[in-house]
Amino acid sequence: MPHRIVAVIPVFRAPESLPSTIESILRQVDSVVVVDDGSRSVDTITFPERTEVISAEENRGIATALNTAISRAREIGATHILTLDQDSALADGHVERLLTRIDAAEAQGVNVAAAVPGVVGGAPVLNDPTGGPFDPIQSGQLLPVGAFEAIGEFRTDLFIDAVDSEFTVRAREAGYRFLVDEGLAMEHALGEAVPLSVFGRPLVILGKQRHVLYHAPWRTYYMVRNSVWLSRQYGADHRGWMRRRNRKMAEMVLWGSVLAPDRVAQLRAVRAGWRDGRRGTLGRIRPDVLGRLGRRA
Repeated sequence: MPHRIVAVIPVFRAPESLPSTIESILRQVDSVVVVDDGSRSVDTITFPERTEVISAEENRGIATALNTAISRAREIGATHILTLDQDSALADGHVERLLTRIDAAEAQGVNVAAAVPGVVGGAPVLNDPTGGPFDPIQSGQLLPVGAFEAIGEFRTDLFIDAVDSEFTVRAREAGYRFLVDEGLAMEHALGEAVPLSVFGRPLVILGKQRHVLYHAPWRTYYMVRNSVWLSRQYGADHRGWMRRRNRKMAEMVLWGSVLAPDRVAQLRAVRAGWRDGRRGTLGRIRPDVLGRLGRRA
């Protein structure tokens, strides 16, 4: 059966560059499905041909947006689905290289969840002891549609953050593997780099201005909450994987919170996320919690 590749892109407050980004993507795929997650930012945008746009009435989270787009992609005959963020940019041959790996592995009887690029946003992906990607982000993945039948959709009550990690755990529990092309790089924004300062002066080490990867407090809340929930849900059966993930997440949250310009709000977000994660309180952040953080989601 011939391959039909459909790219799915959840967007929120779509950038003006989105149509040109999609034009580039369409050189490698058959069509694109865009889901605007309640921001109404695509209403006045003219998209290239072979692009279908779905506008949600409200922000329901990235997992719901992905599931909506994937469902539509399957309806129009996709054999493989390329998941992308709105700020990701593909290298030439991205899809062809990943598809080649999937076909070769499946010919050997491997159940493939997805194939992923080896470098994302300039950073090499971490590998697990088997040589596969440790905890791949969803953007840039090429997934055979059959994998969703065995693994299921993305979990919607996580809303945002750890959606890809939770899918990865379920995929491995179902006997599916992730493949990585270590020589393939994808441009992707991993967060906002904010210059560090000490007593109001820029922090310069070895002649270079130092930065911290910044996330808004509401995003920190989701990162902490969903990581705590993930540990409680899957930690007993995936101890080594979860310890490694938690260590990386703790480093990111710690430095991002303590060194952030809004550290008080960040620490409130950490505390609220920890509490709700332990309680199993998922879904969209509650208005009272968001109000205490002082930032709009």
